[in-house]
Amino acid sequence: MNRDRIDQVLGAGYGRLAEARMGVEEACAAVVQMAKDVDDFRPLGTDELPAAIAALESSEYVDEDDAGARWVSRAFTATPASARTAGWAALAFTGSMMILRAALAEVDAALAAIHLPGPTAPGGTFSA
Repeated sequence: MNRDRIDQVLGAGYGRLAEARMGVEEACAAVVQMAKDVDDFRPLGTDELPAAIAALESSEYVDEDDAGARWVSRAFTATPASARTAGWAALAFTGSMMILRAALAEVDAALAAIHLPGPTAPGGTFSA
């Protein structure tokens, strides 16, 4: 991807947004992959975590990835220290969650920089 070319065609900041969305897509794939090795999600989050991961795994479109990633992020409540007690697979999954959260933060920052509403902001894709 050529960030500068995207900015030339769509306007300043859109290249950053495209890269950020690709980062979320890659992070989603890592979360789904790491989740396959986790035997028990109870120490890692709410009761919704397994369903959120399943929704993320079945997503096919960018908006579904974003929504699924945000659901997984909300359902994941563990800290790295608490995840360590749940085993190495849980700790690896936790690492992928940290990357996912960073990728989502970059999307939000890129949206804010070009003055577009984020997915949960008024007027955003997932706003009420």
